Order: sequence, then C-alpha cells, then structure tokens
Amino acid sequence: MNNFNEIIEEIKQISNKLNDPSTKMEDTIELFKKGNELIKKAKEMLLNIEGEVKKVMNDGSITDFE
Repeated sequence: MNNFNEIIEEIKQISNKLNDPSTKMEDTIELFKKGNELIKKAKEMLLNIEGEVKKVMNDGSITDFE
C-alpha cells in the first residue's frame, strides 16, 4: 500500500473498528499497532511531499529527494 489516500482510508477503517464496542480487546491492541504504523507512514509521505514543494518553490526546478 503506497497510495496516501489508501493509507488514510485504512486508518479510518481501523478507527471505526477501535470505536466499535463489539471489537475484542485483543483485536484492539493489534489494530492500534497497525494504525500507528500507518500514521507514521502517512506522516513520512507528507514530509517528503512538503520537501518537494519547498524545493520547487525555492528554485523553480524539480529534483528527487533521497
């Protein structure tokens, strides 16, 4: 899963499951861990995009970031 929108949708699904009173406690722990991993990945993606935008705005050219 590399698409930002797909990651956000999965985070929403996990959030809904965590808020569902019928979700078992054992499942909530795993869902919470997965949600945290996805949030971290989404944040990294946003930071990369922000860096690309700043670079374009600063010098008008597009370069890849490592």
